[in-house]
Amino acid sequence: MSSSTSSSENRAWGHWLATFVAMAALGAGVIFALVIVVDPYDSGRFGSLGIKGINDESPRTANASRGRDPQFNAAIFGNSTGQLLKPAELSQATGARFVQLTMPGTGPREQFAVLRWFVRHHVHADALVIVTDPAWCTDDPAMPILNPFPFWLYSDSDIEYVGYLFSSRALGRMKRRLQLAAGLGRPSAPDGYWDYELLAHGDFRPAPPPDEPDGTATGADSQFPAIERLAGFVTSVPNAPVVLVMPPIIASDLPRPGTRGAARLAACKGAMARIVAGRPYSNFLDFRVDDPLTRDPKNFLDRMHYRAQVARRMEQRIAESLRLGNAGPTSF
Repeated sequence: MSSSTSSSENRAWGHWLATFVAMAALGAGVIFALVIVVDPYDSGRFGSLGIKGINDESPRTANASRGRDPQFNAAIFGNSTGQLLKPAELSQATGARFVQLTMPGTGPREQFAVLRWFVRHHVHADALVIVTDPAWCTDDPAMPILNPFPFWLYSDSDIEYVGYLFSSRALGRMKRRLQLAAGLGRPSAPDGYWDYELLAHGDFRPAPPPDEPDGTATGADSQFPAIERLAGFVTSVPNAPVVLVMPPIIASDLPRPGTRGAARLAACKGAMARIVAGRPYSNFLDFRVDDPLTRDPKNFLDRMHYRAQVARRMEQRIAESLRLGNAGPTSF
């Protein structure tokens, strides 16, 4: 083979390779532009096609859409221990328009992200109901995360958000939104409610709780960095009524009086109550108590997840608190 022939083949190969790379880059650019315009998570940042709703089974991402939806002006935050509270019931009882923004398996850091997102899009919120389970009583200022969470989706930075759009997950959500636009898909519930009792099997039979060492700690020196941060957040939204809810557990799992666990829990509850003390139409509702309702295993699916009849009682107390303010009840 002559050198001229080899040189010609090399030029042809180089031309083909350059064309291939250019076409691949153009195709990727077109897809990326389509992802941005479709707005796969309905974040409201760049989308311009007017597609309504989402089809997303994960509250971690779906709540970006729900949290900015203008048809709602009140919200429920927390993890699965607040999931059974029905927004339609609270809306009917209070006149506010509630959306469910709880996310199973999350803690304070993740819930703060959604709280800020909701308030950013609802400056004049009618109510914030925050279900504060013992994860909020941590003494760890890092507030550890147990499961992955898309903080970028709720970020103030559009650049950070865009950096996560070219992914298989975003492409999948884009496809679903395009199907919604074409009338081929069914949107997720706009108010975010999902009944976890639909997955319940059998009756709950609690085992004896583990032994807890006695102690003399009073809890007076307890530190609660998550609650301190929550206090700062609540101060930053002066016009919104805030109801903090400590959800119930089976009574046999409550720490015994006189133990360190009981002292710390009492101190944590006190810290929460101080956040809303004197705040108009706000309250701390303590359902983590020993009473006939929490002693009955039939009211629970497991140690920490209550059934619908308990949720309905909680909704009544939350609604009364929003109507009556600090004169409202503080337990079942």
